[in-house]
Amino acid sequence: MARRLCRRGRPPWRGLGSAVAGLAGLAFLAAPALAGAAGAAALPRVASASVCADQYVLALADPEQIVSVTERAAGPLSFYAERAQGLPTNRRALEEFLVLDVDVVVLDTHDVPQLRRTLPRFGVSVVDLATSAAHFDAVYDEIAKVARAVGQPARGEALVADIRQRLAVLRDRAAQAVGSDRRRLVSYFRPDGGGAGRGTFVHTVLDAAGFENLQARLGFDGWGGIPMEQLVLTPPEAGVTSFFDLRPNAVGNRFGSHPFYRHLARNDALVPIPGRLWPCAGPMLIDAAEALFEARDRYTPLEEARP
Repeated sequence: MARRLCRRGRPPWRGLGSAVAGLAGLAFLAAPALAGAAGAAALPRVASASVCADQYVLALADPEQIVSVTERAAGPLSFYAERAQGLPTNRRALEEFLVLDVDVVVLDTHDVPQLRRTLPRFGVSVVDLATSAAHFDAVYDEIAKVARAVGQPARGEALVADIRQRLAVLRDRAAQAVGSDRRRLVSYFRPDGGGAGRGTFVHTVLDAAGFENLQARLGFDGWGGIPMEQLVLTPPEAGVTSFFDLRPNAVGNRFGSHPFYRHLARNDALVPIPGRLWPCAGPMLIDAAEALFEARDRYTPLEEARP
């Protein structure tokens, strides 16, 4: 693959004649190794520029392909943190990717616009991720897109097939668990008080796990929260929470000190889901759905919950 930055040194033709004989003598012996190296070299050199992009790259690319991941790839928000151990990290700076001679950079659709504009000028392919994809079908499309970009289409197909199979099993188990009864009514809460209504991947995961989303029942779309007055009038049976453990004393954790949150906690009506299972829409959403289903019998529904 062509190098994009000029390198200083002696002219490449100097001493060429004296090297030809030696190279010719080694060519026959080296042929099998060179063929194998050429096959490996055919795979693009890949980097990721967000924690969500990290998940796709770590799930689909060979470790040898991965030039760098973000500094958060091995952190608590990363589902594939173990795979990121020991990999070089980047701070999402343009010069980093150019110096490392990257072929493909995966990033979020609305993130780091400078990279999106500039990298293609240097021959670097940019893969935009729809990290808020609302449905599993959209996640399948993103997996296929990244898999093609990193030269691993078969691995992408296998990952999609695995998620489809697990999702079918989960939906069947959820339907059996619900039976003739109604779905349990829950609401999703973030530390800042935000929630998840219709048109979000959290809503899709709640549905797949056999729960009814209070925010959707009340007609709320997107990532806004439910007004506190509405929660008091129409409380859920339980609160599904994520990310509260990452910044317990931060200003952005104001909902953690709210009386309604404390009411849920006192009554064992909280269902904490690790944030690494759904920092964004990605291959790990199936793990979030399975974790939710397994937690259905590990909380006490609020007595005030409305049918």
